[in-house]
Amino acid sequence: MVRVLLINDSLSNPNWGDRAAAVSLRRMIAEVGGEVAHFITERSLIFSTFAKPQTYVDAPEEPKARNVLREFIPPVLLSIRRRLMGESTIDASSRLIPQSVDDFDRYLKNALTTPDQYGYLLQAISECDMAIVHGNGCMVGSGIIPRSELFISYLIMKHFDKPVSIVNHTVDFDTPVLKRMAQLVYPMFDDVVFRDIFSAERCEFCNGRFAPDTAFIFEPAAKDEWKAVAGRSTYFDVWPDRGSFDPSTPYICVGGSSGYGFEASESPVFRGYSDLIRGVKQVYDGQIVLTASDLTDKELFRPLAEEHSLPLIGVRTPIQQVVDILGNAEAYVGGRWHPAIFALRGGVPLVPLSAKTFKMQALANMAGLKGPVFDVRGLSGQTEELCRRLEDLLAEGEQLRHRLKSWASHMADNSWDNVAYLSNSVSRRR
Repeated sequence: MVRVLLINDSLSNPNWGDRAAAVSLRRMIAEVGGEVAHFITERSLIFSTFAKPQTYVDAPEEPKARNVLREFIPPVLLSIRRRLMGESTIDASSRLIPQSVDDFDRYLKNALTTPDQYGYLLQAISECDMAIVHGNGCMVGSGIIPRSELFISYLIMKHFDKPVSIVNHTVDFDTPVLKRMAQLVYPMFDDVVFRDIFSAERCEFCNGRFAPDTAFIFEPAAKDEWKAVAGRSTYFDVWPDRGSFDPSTPYICVGGSSGYGFEASESPVFRGYSDLIRGVKQVYDGQIVLTASDLTDKELFRPLAEEHSLPLIGVRTPIQQVVDILGNAEAYVGGRWHPAIFALRGGVPLVPLSAKTFKMQALANMAGLKGPVFDVRGLSGQTEELCRRLEDLLAEGEQLRHRLKSWASHMADNSWDNVAYLSNSVSRRR
């Protein structure tokens, strides 16, 4: 048994994709003979809190006001701000993660000479045989999560001389700060696995390879078996959202994107989605089901669902139910990576919207869907073209669905390459 430290265990994030990718990665680790002996949650990385994490962390959907500040600024907003902006409000002497590659060795020395600050992290490293970094979609910008992943990996490899793999991730080194850190750390990794072909091609300073996202192993239920159960009244009503629709009749799913933040109603993004829904209704006779896979989607889609009287599948819906819904739709229109994977797994064609990185273009290309990616911030002006694209895909019918489902099944088989290094390590110990 190889004892693994899992870094960026994203089960602490309510986002569908973060949960699905973490669950599937943990399953893979266990099935090839590893043991997640310790883990550092995404939440721990955001706040640099390296105490032993709780097994179950509830990220409240509706914030509880603990003081006057939090009555006006929900905890999730503070979390997202810190994730994106770093530690600008923290005194420099209190930071545990360097803001520049030039400070890596100084911070490494600090970690070893003042171990109480890093607490559980150093203990976890010492008690594990190797580390696996779940890169996910975090390696972009210069915020706290990618810097934490790179510095902790550097600490493990340089001081503890233990192997580290970074897997299941997209990279977009769009800032000099992050790129310089990556240029130091990536050549040190024992295994680098990208979840899209664009990242594998663009990361010129490391010997990385492509393997499909771990979430491909989730498979939707067969529609004939599923619809009798799923069609019962209130089955998809996950409080406080109402998700009831008839799964026995045709429907498409419309989802959000990582390309926006918290959008107020009547914002350009809101108006764009509203125009999109009206446009789809003119060309499609089936049901429209809204899918909110992240807290930012929830804030945008709840008023949309109310305005257009549409069912909303909420962020707290169990992942397998989400996979069943998306995987049995007639099409998915959205800018979310993992919901698009869930749809494709069932052979459902994708009309991609833009995201915060190139990932939706990469996924569409990988699936052989060479059409445009529509700008999520400019949907009002693209509705007509988007609806034509939707009609074209629907017209291809079962032939396209069969091709996409076969491709996605192949991706599911190959996604186990994310744990190939661990599997080889287990074999060498036997």
